[in-house]
Amino acid sequence: MKKSILFSIIAVIILIAVFIYYPVWDQEWLSYAIIFICFAMLCFSGANIMTANEPVDYDSTEKQMDKLYTEDGIFSYTAEGFYFTTKSESKKYIKYSDILEVNAFKIPFLHEQTHSGIELITSDEKYEFLDQYCKGIEKFTEQLSDNLPFHHNHELKMMNNHGLKKRNLFRK
Repeated sequence: MKKSILFSIIAVIILIAVFIYYPVWDQEWLSYAIIFICFAMLCFSGANIMTANEPVDYDSTEKQMDKLYTEDGIFSYTAEGFYFTTKSESKKYIKYSDILEVNAFKIPFLHEQTHSGIELITSDEKYEFLDQYCKGIEKFTEQLSDNLPFHHNHELKMMNNHGLKKRNLFRK
């Protein structure tokens, strides 16, 4: 990030110098080349500054994913099922054998964002876990796929006129 800011400052200084001393060079192509290179530096530096918080190499991405897959979040697991807690309810327990259906869903939100998550249907109730609001959803999905015979060959199907799409992952 510091390098990007430094490159941006250098590019701006060079651009100002070229604009001030433009008539000094006899060859126009040299001025145009310098201006083009400075604008390219500004564009790439700006893009680097905007995406500075994202991992840049394979190792850091792998560490971030390992951390996500080890975080329990609102879930805790047993051999036969899992517990989860919400703000409004106390701890709930669901057995893997009680799950009738698991769906992945995606729904557009405010025409710019998309929310996605997992829907669990048991004989008693239906639960929805949104990716953005449930810590530990990555490990939860991994635990579900380890304990239930998931099938990944279904495509997303449009469910209503508001853009809700679902993919069935498991059905008893």
